[in-house]
Amino acid sequence: MSLEEATDFLSAWDRGETVFKIQSSGSTSEPKTIVLERKWMEWSAMQTAKFMHPQSHETLVCCLPLNKVGGLMVLVRAKVWGLKLIVEEATGNPLNENIDADIISVTPFQMQNILADEISRENLKRFREVLIGGAEISEGLELQLQRIQSGCQIRQSYGMSETYSHVAVRNINGLDQSKWFTPLENIEIKKDSDGSAVIFSPFNPEGLHTNDLIEMDEAGRFKVLGRKDFVVNSGGVKLQIEEIEKAIHERYPENLKFAISAIKDEKLGEKMVLVCEKKALIENYDLSFLKEINFYAVPKEIIEINSIPYNEGGKVDRMLIKRLINS
Repeated sequence: MSLEEATDFLSAWDRGETVFKIQSSGSTSEPKTIVLERKWMEWSAMQTAKFMHPQSHETLVCCLPLNKVGGLMVLVRAKVWGLKLIVEEATGNPLNENIDADIISVTPFQMQNILADEISRENLKRFREVLIGGAEISEGLELQLQRIQSGCQIRQSYGMSETYSHVAVRNINGLDQSKWFTPLENIEIKKDSDGSAVIFSPFNPEGLHTNDLIEMDEAGRFKVLGRKDFVVNSGGVKLQIEEIEKAIHERYPENLKFAISAIKDEKLGEKMVLVCEKKALIENYDLSFLKEINFYAVPKEIIEINSIPYNEGGKVDRMLIKRLINS
C-alpha cells in the first residue's frame, strides 16, 4: 500500500464516486472482484462508530492493504467520522516506530510481530482502540493480548469482503472480554442446516451464506468453529483442520508457526500433515491428545518449509502451502 493509492481513493471519494472495486482475499479460492457501494460503506462506518465512539480530535491509522476491504474501510471511517488520518505501509510490523494516534486496525500476523518487539508493544498501549481482523487469533496470541490493560481496548472483528468489513465483534481484553462474537446493530446471524453462518443485513436481506461453521447461544452470539472448505477427507474420514490447529495452539500456546494441510496419498486419497518452520521443535510435542477430537486427527507426517506463507490480508495462504507440499 502506498500513499499514492490512498490519495487516489480519497480523491475519488471526495469527487462523489459511488462504486469501488476490490479483490477478495483468495485464502480459500481464487480471488474475485467485489463491487462495493458507497452508501453501504458509509453505513458500515457508522455501525463501527457505535462501539468505537470516535472523537473529533482523534487520529486513525491505516496500515492495511488498500486493495482489500479492511484497508479501504479504514479510509472510509476517517472520512465519515471526520478524523485525522495517518497512512502507513502495510508492513509486518507497523508500530516499530512511534505513531501518535488513537485508533488502529491490524491483522493477527501484524499483532504477533508487534508483541514480539519491545518498542512496538509500548507503542501499542498508547492506542485507545485496536481492532484485529482478517484471520483467526491463536490461543497464545489471545493470552498475551488479555494481559494488556483495558485503557487500550482490543477487539476482534468478524466479517468479509462481501459484508463491507465486520458485522460482529468481541472484546479480547478488559472486563467484558468474551469468546463470543456479538453481531452489530441491524445484523442478524443464523445457523444454517449444515452448521454454517448466514448473515442477514440491510444490504443483503436475503442472507449471505458463508463457509464458516458456527456455534450459537440463546442471545444470538456465536463462535466460529472453522470453515466447511477447510476439511481433509482422508480415507473417507472428514477432518476439520482449523479445529485441529486450535487444539494444538491451546495445548501448546507458544506462537508456533504451523498449519495443517494434506498431501496426495494413493490409499487414503488425502493424507493429513502438519507443515511448520521448525520441525525439530514440533517433534518434541506429543500430539496423541488429538485422538480426543478424532482417532485419525493426529497428523501422519511433519513437513518443514522455510516459512509459513501469508497473503496480503494476513491469513495463512493455505492454497499456496498445499501447492508447495504437493509439488
